[in-house]
Amino acid sequence: MQDYNIRRTLCVALLLCVLVLGIGSGSTASGNALIVAQGGDVTTLDPQLQGNMVTMNVVINIFDTLVTRDADMELAPGLATSWRVVNSTTWEFSLRRGVEFHNGEPFNADSVKFSIDRLLDPKTNSPIVELKTVSRVDIVDDYTVRIITSVPDPLLPAKMVLFGGCIVPKGYITKNGNATFAKQPIGTGPYKFVKWIRDDRVVLKANPSYWKGKPAYDNLEFRSIPNSNDRVAALLTGEADIVANVPVDMVPRVETDRNCNVLSVPGLRVFYVGLDTRTGPTADKRVRQAMNMAVDVPAIIKNILGGHALQIATPVGQGMFGFDPSIKPYTHDPERAKKLLAEAGYPNGFSMDFAHPSGIYMKDYEVAMAIVGQMAKVGIKLNPVTYEWGVFLDKYRMDQLPASLLMGNFAWTMDADNSVNFLFRTGQMYSRYSNKRVDELIDLESTTLDAAKRKAAFSEMVGILHGDAPWIFLYQANELYGVRAGIAWEPLMSQVMWMHGAHPSRDGK
Repeated sequence: MQDYNIRRTLCVALLLCVLVLGIGSGSTASGNALIVAQGGDVTTLDPQLQGNMVTMNVVINIFDTLVTRDADMELAPGLATSWRVVNSTTWEFSLRRGVEFHNGEPFNADSVKFSIDRLLDPKTNSPIVELKTVSRVDIVDDYTVRIITSVPDPLLPAKMVLFGGCIVPKGYITKNGNATFAKQPIGTGPYKFVKWIRDDRVVLKANPSYWKGKPAYDNLEFRSIPNSNDRVAALLTGEADIVANVPVDMVPRVETDRNCNVLSVPGLRVFYVGLDTRTGPTADKRVRQAMNMAVDVPAIIKNILGGHALQIATPVGQGMFGFDPSIKPYTHDPERAKKLLAEAGYPNGFSMDFAHPSGIYMKDYEVAMAIVGQMAKVGIKLNPVTYEWGVFLDKYRMDQLPASLLMGNFAWTMDADNSVNFLFRTGQMYSRYSNKRVDELIDLESTTLDAAKRKAAFSEMVGILHGDAPWIFLYQANELYGVRAGIAWEPLMSQVMWMHGAHPSRDGK
């Protein structure tokens, strides 16, 4: 503890020196290197053995995916130049010519088949489940593949954007083995692997032959700095150029530094209080609607989140396919909430436990306590129960959490199916809700390739969910990044920290 206090004192002293003297102003942390700080270390450098965004942010700079997204978050060509529907269970992908892996191995149809076969092979033991509908991959010619699914899968191209779409080198892995590949990865991406120092950093160097052009920075480092205050200190001192997950209460401090900027972009994670519709007071729709009216979401966004969020009306946030802007959020109306509670047989309210995880989401404790206070004003006593994240998730999976819980859902495919299929379909692991029509609509949207029919199904579905209120609909949180002045980089709504487009800029734009 004494050593920790000494280190903390030295860190604060250094920070004060930087703020007073302006050390490192307007420059990158290390010459023509770009240093990015995240809240954790990678778990592996094998893109098919990981399933978290911290790791993905590193490997996406080493590997390319079949499909990507443009600045407007629309699907765009990656290693596949185009794709089309052949029939209800067959997608055809045309592949980019002239691309090589970092070791000179050619990218072709054989690479794609090997990558998907490897991902689906039970021996790989991949945590990535998005391609579970894929039955096989057929090679048409050297630069054309057909992916055959067991059922119609309208999301297949979107699933090729991140976790399921990374293409790995067949020859290198076959020769060197999986263990070597996980430590010395070879991809086709903008950066080549140099070294990984566990719990510290991953060092990469620019790929001069990258098919989209050589990156502006010769070197790229991803550093692991779990403590958010330490990450911000690294930004302010110039030890890091870009940091992820700036705490809301530190945004003003970063914004007042002339050498730093804060980029706040709408994210894909929606937050909610999940309610058990099967038993107890929350089995009554009027109670659930009353709970929505009891929570002052705009006040939470303003006073706790610093305005860095959007109120939601349904499980589907803005920017996702299936979002319906015609459905408006519940308004804060305590008096109407009390009347609904009385109609449901709870004129004096009721008491129930309220679970929330610790330290995993932005201001989760403060948000939980605000909800507790606002519910008390309409007679509902929520008894907060805090769980460490791993315990919380295990209990959620085993249906052992209380009838109300605070949670977030990240719809990385940018499609409403990510927000409804496993959360509201009857009998799914995380679902505590059942509605026959919603089940029918989920079946429809998840098996038809007709975009218009899918959109209509989502609109009807989210309308039902809004009225049934199986959640207290809270907000869609922004992603907050700190960036040194002199660095131009546009963060994506998807949270993916793809750094190929980052470049020096005198005005930081």
